[in-house]
Amino acid sequence: DLECFAYSTKITPYAGTVQHVGEGVDASSVQCAGVTVNPGDIIFGDSDGVLCGSADTFSACLHDAEHIVAAEQRLMEGMKVGVSLHSMTNFDEHFAARKEGLESSLTFKDLRTVKFTGIDSVEVS
Repeated sequence: DLECFAYSTKITPYAGTVQHVGEGVDASSVQCAGVTVNPGDIIFGDSDGVLCGSADTFSACLHDAEHIVAAEQRLMEGMKVGVSLHSMTNFDEHFAARKEGLESSLTFKDLRTVKFTGIDSVEVS
């Protein structure tokens, strides 16, 4: 089950009704777990966490999010035909660089150029 937490700065006995013009309307920001939530922000979440931001913020992130989804789909495609997740990274190069005391980042290989058509024909090195 997904636990759902609710935060509020006010309590009103008039559930779903407004008795006076302007009542229940508050255009101030609130803090939730150290994150500022502004009026008009979009909030959504799942079992992995909660995201909050303006429509402009989400619009700016959309391209990168789509790229991440596509990369994850390629990783899953490779693993379904028996390619290890380890072999789809630059682990060997990264490990060698770190052994030499050089800066390095563990990254995935360019998955757009890797074809996962079968275990015998896959070459990711």
